[in-house]
Parts: sequence; structure tokens; C-alpha cells
Amino acid sequence: MNRVVIFLAFAFFCACIPESEPRESMNVEGYVPVYGTTENTVIRLLTPQVVKNPGKIYLYENYLLINEVNRGIHIYNNEDPAIPLPVGFAELTGNTDMAIRNGILYADHMGSLVALTTNDFTELAEVGRLPISKWLLGVPPPSQSYFECIDSSKGVVIGWKKQTLKDPDCYAL
Repeated sequence: MNRVVIFLAFAFFCACIPESEPRESMNVEGYVPVYGTTENTVIRLLTPQVVKNPGKIYLYENYLLINEVNRGIHIYNNEDPAIPLPVGFAELTGNTDMAIRNGILYADHMGSLVALTTNDFTELAEVGRLPISKWLLGVPPPSQSYFECIDSSKGVVIGWKKQTLKDPDCYAL
């Protein structure tokens, strides 16, 4: 028993010895947060937009929904799949996923799961919101990447910009 305690104490103290040499500086490709205000977090239905960075695609009744990664959802009337007609763009900052059931659109938005009535996509109205416990600072950084740590005093994160970082302290799994 005494040997185990002595070994654990030795291991603990060895692990706490500061490095004798400073660590080498490291430049890596990573991401810096883009901060926004509450204006950037409003959910609204806008006129149709051009699809630039498509994500998931979802079919619901006669509608085709295409996620615009981290920006929102493009809405098309898909009665004639050969010619989908643009209906509008649901601006949901940070959106990457969606589902619909019984006329309620469920989507991620700024660290929360929101439920929206669709009303045939003529208007959107929030009917509920559930915070996602692991991310309350806005749009999460891209996975498996270094990023500049978030400073919540600068606002909420509404996006990320790729950049070379010097000695980053944060990494997203």
C-alpha cells in the first residue's frame, strides 16, 4: 500500500514540473470567430437567395428544403420536381440541420433547437426553443480544427473565418 502511495505521489510531482524549455511556436490553419449582435440572431423569412454552400436536403409534402450551411434554409415549391420554384429563404444563423413534422419545422439556431410553424412557408413563427447544453455561444467551430478561443464579451459567434493561427489554445473535437 505504501509503495502505491509513494508511486502516485512521485508521478503527480513529476507531472507538475514546469518545462525547462519554452515550447516551440506553432502556426496552423484554423478558424477565428466572427461576432455578431442580436440582429444577426433574428429568425426571419426573406426573399429567395442563391444557394452558395448547400448542406442537407429535406423533402416535405410539396416542398424542397436545402440547408445553406450556417446561414439558413432555402425553400422551394417542388410540385413539379423538374422545375422547383424558389419560395423564400429562412434565415437561421448557425443552421446545419432540420426536420419537419405536422407542419412544425425543427432546426438548430444559435445554440438552440427551435420549433417553427411553417404556414405553407408564407411566414415562420417560433413556437418553442430548447437550448443545446453543450453549445451556448452561437455557431460552433468546425470539428477537428484549431480555433481562436471565444471571447463572449465581443458578442455571439455567428460564423467562422479560416486563417493562420499562432499558438492556438482551443481545438474542436
